[in-house]
Amino acid sequence: MYPISDLTAFCRKTTGDVPPKLVGASTTVVGSKMYLYGGRLVSERKMVSDIYMFDLETFRWEKIAQSPEDEIPQARYFHSADTWRNHLIIFGGMAIKPQSENPEDLCVLNDVRLFDLTSRHWLPAAPLPADSSLVPNARYAHLSSVTADRLFIIGGQDLANVWLDDVYIFDLNSQVWIQRRDYPRHCGTYRSVAVTADQRVRLPQEETRGGQASARLGPVGSRFKVDKASPAPANATQSDTLIHLPYSAQPTEDYPCDIFLFSNYNFTDVQRELEVFTPLPDGDFTVSDRSSSMTGTSFPPGLRFPTGAILGTYFIVAGTYLSQTYQSFSIWALDLINMTWSRIDPGSALASGSWFRSCLWASANKFVVFGNRNGNLVEDYNRRLLSWDHVTCIDLEAFGIYQPPPLVLDVPMQELGLAALEEGLMADFEIICDDGRRIKCSRKLLEDRWPWFKEQRRIFLQAATRALETMPSVSSHTPLPEVANASRQEPRPDPRLTPRAFNLSEPYPITLALLQYFYSMALITPLQHAPAVLSQLLLLSSTYQITHLQSLVKHAMHRALSYATSVGIYGVSTLCSCRSLQIR
Repeated sequence: MYPISDLTAFCRKTTGDVPPKLVGASTTVVGSKMYLYGGRLVSERKMVSDIYMFDLETFRWEKIAQSPEDEIPQARYFHSADTWRNHLIIFGGMAIKPQSENPEDLCVLNDVRLFDLTSRHWLPAAPLPADSSLVPNARYAHLSSVTADRLFIIGGQDLANVWLDDVYIFDLNSQVWIQRRDYPRHCGTYRSVAVTADQRVRLPQEETRGGQASARLGPVGSRFKVDKASPAPANATQSDTLIHLPYSAQPTEDYPCDIFLFSNYNFTDVQRELEVFTPLPDGDFTVSDRSSSMTGTSFPPGLRFPTGAILGTYFIVAGTYLSQTYQSFSIWALDLINMTWSRIDPGSALASGSWFRSCLWASANKFVVFGNRNGNLVEDYNRRLLSWDHVTCIDLEAFGIYQPPPLVLDVPMQELGLAALEEGLMADFEIICDDGRRIKCSRKLLEDRWPWFKEQRRIFLQAATRALETMPSVSSHTPLPEVANASRQEPRPDPRLTPRAFNLSEPYPITLALLQYFYSMALITPLQHAPAVLSQLLLLSSTYQITHLQSLVKHAMHRALSYATSVGIYGVSTLCSCRSLQIR
């Protein structure tokens, strides 16, 4: 028997232009690609300004050719790299002094350089401003993160290894430094990590608390009626019973993406700190200390050179754990809702070998770790050596960590859509249940939101048109029927479909829940969240290839997973090939 944890991760050998072993290189994920920049060659003690692209789907490396006409940045290591609008943003780091051949003749940098990933060209360096007080001191091993079109540079060290306890902000739109602030903590890549997310998770249950939005829509059951005093339909769903799941959305000024700064130090008696930087619309930011809120039955050990990421409502941190008796690459997750730590167990995939650099593949809900499964972790750590020969992919969704699906309609529109169904607005079609009951609905809405139904309607109308064209013009003349040509057999319409109805052959509650989804493009009613209904909706989403519905059902099932529901969820997720949900 294999442990369950071995199902959550797998290791592969990388192919293509595999980079050499490096020290202090940066890795940045954009979509399904990871970009590696800079570093120092282990074999020659030479710094490089090379860029490699790793395809996270094919596990293949490609070295990106840089134009000699570009102003290629000075080679460096222990710099920072971020992404913004399909550009890489490189800042600072340590380099060999210009015109020096001595690899020990070092300097530190404070330049900001952008590489356009679309054109694969370096943008010219921004000119230094007249007010040099806002330009950061040159530094290396610092932290950085991008949010609200601003690059935050935090901490680091100067050439004399003196801690730089400050925060600088660079406006990426205007390409100027706009703020400096003291920051009374030592932060550097050896002990700290700063991360933000591309999308923010919104919690509509908290944002709509008080029911003011629902009240503005009018009384339930008569939201589309002229006579608001008329009695509501018996099947009307009350607003206070609706269930709005967390969802992903692009950040806004009112709801920006925060920067989470995690530090751990004093590794014999580990101290952990978590602070949250929240950008403000005026260019400033606030800092809140969440260190005392962290709880759990176990906590991360001291992690050296930690890397991190935000996925959904979780903060993930990973790094090298070294003790006299045990060494490993350790991965932990902090639930940002209840502030509880838990360990991510990758099974045997990382049990041996040398693993140091990790990153998040957010669109696939996977955590990716690079290294050499035949290497020695302690020896490579002592040399700060990064290997790229092997990659381990960890399925975070199997641990309940994933990016919630986005909204198709905002919350008030979801409630109006549900009201349109319950009040029979523009109902010109019927869905027939397996017991003969009929639910009135809009055929146009089904065609717009159900691709399978739209295609079946097209086939049905084509068949009807062909039948009309072959009808005899004179009733006394009846030709022999034509034998169908097997080589050009036309698709036949689904026999359950008629001009005014569709026989779904599902129980009434399941049929109603499916129609509630099509009208609201969400799972918001208590009926839809019943475990048996969720299971059947997952089957229907798989049968009719309704990808958005499947993502919503999986989201709801993850949140509803318990000992009581686990058997049913396991069975239906197996039938529908939802591997992550099945493993969990």
